[in-house]
Amino acid sequence: MPFTVAVLDEAGYGGLDPALATRLCAAAFSHRRFDVERLGELSIALVESHVIRDLNLRFRGKDEPTDVLSFEVDGPYGEMVGEVVICPACASPEMGVEELVVHGALHLSGMDHGQDFEGSEMALAQGAVMGAVRGAQR
Repeated sequence: MPFTVAVLDEAGYGGLDPALATRLCAAAFSHRRFDVERLGELSIALVESHVIRDLNLRFRGKDEPTDVLSFEVDGPYGEMVGEVVICPACASPEMGVEELVVHGALHLSGMDHGQDFEGSEMALAQGAVMGAVRGAQR
């Protein structure tokens, strides 16, 4: 069964096509040299700021909303890779929802950026993936 991403839009965002979400996540995992044909299922939930704030407090001890959280379930080659939770209202103009999808997928692939995202290897990977996907859309 080919890799697909399910999108659950609890925030009423309406702007994330599941086919595009699948391409973005597949590109992120491919960039990390994972075999996309063997990946399990992945879901993306678009939520309101109070929902992501509650998740951020529960799982990271931070009582504030954030733009994206990633939760690994079975890992890349398990039945369920994990879930990426995005708050569209918290997305910065520089990093829209599509880029947050890539960011979350890169976290699920094992990348992290610490406190300095801009200077991280993950920022370079994210830029490369976004460039490749945008170039393929033209």
